Amino acid sequence: MARRRGWPHLSMDATRQRLMPGASHARSDRAVAYRAMLFAAELLLTAGSGAILDAPYGHAEDRADLARVAQSRLKLIECRVSERVAVERLRARGIPDPARPDLTEERVVRLNREYLYTGDGLLLDTDQCPFEECLARIERYLG
Repeated sequence: MARRRGWPHLSMDATRQRLMPGASHARSDRAVAYRAMLFAAELLLTAGSGAILDAPYGHAEDRADLARVAQSRLKLIECRVSERVAVERLRARGIPDPARPDLTEERVVRLNREYLYTGDGLLLDTDQCPFEECLARIERYLG
């Protein structure tokens, strides 16, 4: 979607690794990455650009910070996936996952079960929705 829109793609994992090579995936490390992404997004929005921020935003305080910066321009897209597919995707990346060495199959299952979707935007079931259809739904949602 970032390529289609010509917008920067800000990944929380890539930002964290770039700012703190070799850092763990602890909440404190992720918080640094979230703040950096937020700062970059703020600069981009001020310059009249859009941006794709790729992160779980599972903590209310992170979503609140993002909403404060983006204001009415925020378009939340949540992607749901089954436990089975989440584990398959982890296996395909390799265990340990280079970007998320803290992930195990058991942890992926637990995180999947515990994730609280907000319902504040577009919710895609990526098990049921083919990739191109997901992109088309996102395009319609973004307008």
